[in-house]
Amino acid sequence: MKKLLALSFFLFSFVSLSQEMKFTGFVNDTLNDQPLENAIIMAVRLSDGMLLGYTRSESDGSYNLRGVPIDTMELVISHHAFDEKRYYIIGSADNNEIHIPNVVLPEQATQLDEVVVYANKEPIYFRGDTLVYVADSFATKENAMVEDLIKNLPGLEVDDDGNVSSQGRKVTKVLVDGDEFFGSDPTIATRNLAADGVDKVEVYETEDETSGGNTEEKIQVLDVRLKDDAKQGYFGKIAGSGGANSEYFRDQPNGSGFYEGELLANYFDKDLKISVFALGSNTPNTGFSYRDASRFGLTNEMKGGWRSSMNTSNLNGLPENYKGGFYYSNKIGEKIKIGLNYTYNDSRLTREQVRESEHFFADTTYVKRDSSFSEQMQQSHTVNLNFEYDINDKTKLKMKSNLTLRNENILDDNTIDFYNSNNKRFSASTVRNETEAEGLEGNVELELNKKFEKRFRELDVLYQLGYTESDRDNTLNSELYFGQFITPDSIYDQKRNRLNNTTGHRLLVDYMEPITRRFRLKFQYRLDYFYGEQSTSTFNRTPTGYDNLANLYSNDFNNTRLENRGAAGIYYTDRKHSLEVGSRFRNVQIDNFNNVSNENINQNVNDVLPYLEYSYKFSNAHRFRFSYSTSSDQPSLDQLQPVLDNTNPNSIVIGNPNLKPNYSHNANINYNKWNALKQSYIYGGAYFNYTDNAFSNSVVYMPNGQSIARSINVDGNLYSGFYAGGGIPLFKKLLSLRPQANGGYTRFNTEINNQMNTTENYNIDGELGLDLRNDTIEISISAGLSYNDPRSTLSNGLNEPYYVQRYRASVFFELPFRFFVESDAVYEINSRRAAGFNEKPFIWNAKLNKRFLKTGNLVVHASVYDIFNQNIGISRNVGTNIITDTRSRIIARYFMIGATLRFNNNKTKVDEGGGHWF
Repeated sequence: MKKLLALSFFLFSFVSLSQEMKFTGFVNDTLNDQPLENAIIMAVRLSDGMLLGYTRSESDGSYNLRGVPIDTMELVISHHAFDEKRYYIIGSADNNEIHIPNVVLPEQATQLDEVVVYANKEPIYFRGDTLVYVADSFATKENAMVEDLIKNLPGLEVDDDGNVSSQGRKVTKVLVDGDEFFGSDPTIATRNLAADGVDKVEVYETEDETSGGNTEEKIQVLDVRLKDDAKQGYFGKIAGSGGANSEYFRDQPNGSGFYEGELLANYFDKDLKISVFALGSNTPNTGFSYRDASRFGLTNEMKGGWRSSMNTSNLNGLPENYKGGFYYSNKIGEKIKIGLNYTYNDSRLTREQVRESEHFFADTTYVKRDSSFSEQMQQSHTVNLNFEYDINDKTKLKMKSNLTLRNENILDDNTIDFYNSNNKRFSASTVRNETEAEGLEGNVELELNKKFEKRFRELDVLYQLGYTESDRDNTLNSELYFGQFITPDSIYDQKRNRLNNTTGHRLLVDYMEPITRRFRLKFQYRLDYFYGEQSTSTFNRTPTGYDNLANLYSNDFNNTRLENRGAAGIYYTDRKHSLEVGSRFRNVQIDNFNNVSNENINQNVNDVLPYLEYSYKFSNAHRFRFSYSTSSDQPSLDQLQPVLDNTNPNSIVIGNPNLKPNYSHNANINYNKWNALKQSYIYGGAYFNYTDNAFSNSVVYMPNGQSIARSINVDGNLYSGFYAGGGIPLFKKLLSLRPQANGGYTRFNTEINNQMNTTENYNIDGELGLDLRNDTIEISISAGLSYNDPRSTLSNGLNEPYYVQRYRASVFFELPFRFFVESDAVYEINSRRAAGFNEKPFIWNAKLNKRFLKTGNLVVHASVYDIFNQNIGISRNVGTNIITDTRSRIIARYFMIGATLRFNNNKTKVDEGGGHWF
């Protein structure tokens, strides 16, 4: 057999003599640090597992493997008395001689801590299960940011809000050198760090730390790894611009001036990182989104705390945003690492909207038309503190904590008219709400991780403490008309105060015990204790003030939950397969106590929550994964508290203390295949969720158009869908064709006037894109169609399909004399909506830039947004028995002039900037 292998290898080497690789080095054992004789050195092709060549080590531990054809392969070094080592090799004609001077084979019982990649000359490769992009291998335009770099990486996409997806799946976390950068807002890193300073971009899967052990589903992480010279020294940018719309120059009522400003300064010295930033804008191009940076695993379970309702990442209105903060991270000695960051947010939004809502019932229909004006202001201060201590090489202690202070002011003015099927008005109302709120949220997490001498034996102990409190004051002034519309039939003039406090404790213990090298047992225990109280006091106005308690709209309610849960599973893995199957067994005891009526509702719930996850690795670049899991969530305090909420008198809401926890089945399938050399890829997947005891509403509609909704449990709610896409390089990778599609089906049950109503929706969305990229020009065009088909069992009036056509184009082009232009355009066709909402806006933006200084780091620019003045905010929402079309006032055509100065300690050109301005 040895002679046959040697002969085959000799013939193969002779044929491929001009395209060979050579491997040399020495093999030693880990016990005696002595040369290891007769170790086997094999080169195995990754794509199909074919043996490309092999040899054995000599008595002095040396080896010399020749004649291996250039390819992507694993170099496997093994010996019967020791564990093997693997090196991932991407062959290249420019670097075809690999010398590994000291290969130390570990004991069979020790953990392999790392996998080393040698001879990487390709732009994309796998390091174990991590997909690695070599940043310098991808051309980016001058003044490119990290976000621009990511857009150029095959398989990665960035949407308008800065959210990243890989192979069609959302990237949940973005890191810089393994750490979060300014909390959980990824755009601070991707839109402000220099693309030039990036060494690699890594994408991998990890456990979802925020699930509290509720799911085996993995989340995707993108880690931006900086070059060594970017880790020492300083860099940053200062940018500012100003302008106005055309109405401003004509002194018209809607005339407005606009501004944008950014400051970012970073100092790095190996493990020491210090950054400060400040951003301000009253345009949609804020460069950041309003996101909470204080969620460390408790919020999914501890619902009911005060949460911000405004998200400026998808604006329909006139925004004004300010954000600033600092980031500090350092390693003290060899064992301690600390991190501290602070962020200040100030987000304001003025919104004007016109809505038309068509309500469908079994025997009738009516239309609600309303116009609204609102002003929102939210401020927050967030402090995050992280601490890591390596007790020894196998034991690590981590601490995460955060504190967030918030305040909010909201003013809402609404005028509503109701029309019957004959377009005759039968009811009307005016509603004015003013709200002031203050909130505090704190979380502390302690984690101890212990790895034992026996390979794969591991213990992880986690304790979490979460606390929230809020104080919300609301003033309601409302008049409701029914009949002649001369004098109001009812008036609300009330003040409401809502106090909400929640405290949660969690202890989570995970233990893994290896049975063999391929089989492991996993055990888990979780203890949750949650206590929440919500007090609502509502007062009617009298001649002496707001001093008449409205008992119907007031209550004092407590909720206590104790959960004990145990889990057991078995895990199997080899080079191709991994399988995990197990189940969680839990008992939940819930007490809902009404302090006004002294009524106590006790619930004792037992659940079995099985799970399964299987993956098959055809190769590192070709994988399939299937997962099935079950989960259960608790209702929030708002859903439980049995008090009428008439903040919107046309849509009154009441909780239900008899609500039970829901029970969900989740299934996911994912497939992807990657060719790193050709830079082509294909991906696809499907998902399914079915929920019993789902949280829904029972809605009763009055003759005057008012409704009262009560929380209930329903069975049979589900959502499902698929996604698929790929990248096909053309003309030696000059062009890239990007087909993608997704679709879904949802079913939601609710009660309408004591009749069960099932709302279904079928949707499909397809897009075909084409990209052209080189050093001086980038062109991207795409065409897409989105189709929605809603259906309702109570009324055929809801069964009206609608669709949107969307065409996009963008261009970046270098001009002589250091000028460059950027432009993008979107043409959208809305069809089969309410009258006045079937618009076809064409939005075109253009920008002219000029570089100055020897380095080109000073860029002066002039831009026009929405050249044809057609930007309109139109959206459609399909509810249980309602179709609502909305038109919002947003920022249309305006002009800006500004400059961006980038700096670093090397006094060289900084390849960052550009990109994010539309």
